[in-house]
Amino acid sequence: MTDRARIVVLDPVDPDALDALAQAHEVEVRIRPGHDELLALAAGADALVVRSGVRITADVITAGQRLRVVARAGSGTDNIDLEAAREAGVQVFNIPGASAGAVAELALGLLLAVTRNIARADRQIRDGIWDKPNLAGPELRDHVLGVVGQGPIGSRIAELANALGMRVLASVARPSPERDAALRERGVERVELSELLATADAVCLSVPLTEHTRGLIGEAELALMGTGAYLVDVSRAGVVDEAALLRALREKTIAGAALDVHSQESGTPEFAALDNVVLTPHIGAATTDAQAEVGRILVSELNAALSGGSAANRVC
Repeated sequence: MTDRARIVVLDPVDPDALDALAQAHEVEVRIRPGHDELLALAAGADALVVRSGVRITADVITAGQRLRVVARAGSGTDNIDLEAAREAGVQVFNIPGASAGAVAELALGLLLAVTRNIARADRQIRDGIWDKPNLAGPELRDHVLGVVGQGPIGSRIAELANALGMRVLASVARPSPERDAALRERGVERVELSELLATADAVCLSVPLTEHTRGLIGEAELALMGTGAYLVDVSRAGVVDEAALLRALREKTIAGAALDVHSQESGTPEFAALDNVVLTPHIGAATTDAQAEVGRILVSELNAALSGGSAANRVC
């Protein structure tokens, strides 16, 4: 282990992880600072720890004259300029999979909430409205769920849907005969995205945001879905064209949507005015169990990286 490194934590992480890091390093917690403050913090940091709430842009990396590591306490790295980090020799690692179960369970909860009008019913009762005849929705059993992406999250969503008696379709970025066979063994049928959208009663998105998935679901894709179909998004803002989805929901060309990710994570989104939408503030990984596991891995990987080694899940 090197001398005590300075670690700046910019998003909330498990308290036990902070205590463990503080035993070996100097730890400063500054949650979601403004950009100018972020530049100043980076200037004196050996490591930055983020989740999804802070963007590590090229100028932040340039400001970090002694910066050696950027740790993403979660899976997606779309908020980190990986090219700038690579050029600066800054190691970036993430922690995929540790929160997959939590995100998958939220996806299932969102699917139930939007199909069975749970959130709408709750709002109505709080307003003294008892409108039981107009709150009927479909059961999930014997219906078709399309899961876009079969990484750790998508795989778990498929497993949960199978347990409910749903038929599960999936689309993946890199299909192969071997992968098709492996999916079939898990009760999942791999199809092209267009077929999935046209066939599924509900579609769940569980893909990272990349140059290939940005705008993956737009007006044309939404048009393939039926008027009784639902969209659940636990992926990343940017995978769905929000303007196109808003139109589809207003015009009821799809039945409803449940969204945990948003292009702007503050204020009141336009979707909030619609009764056929369920909204959560990017809480997919926010279980105590998942964050404790992420924290445990974060401590181990940061210690390895700051000792001159390489994190097990090094991205660059």
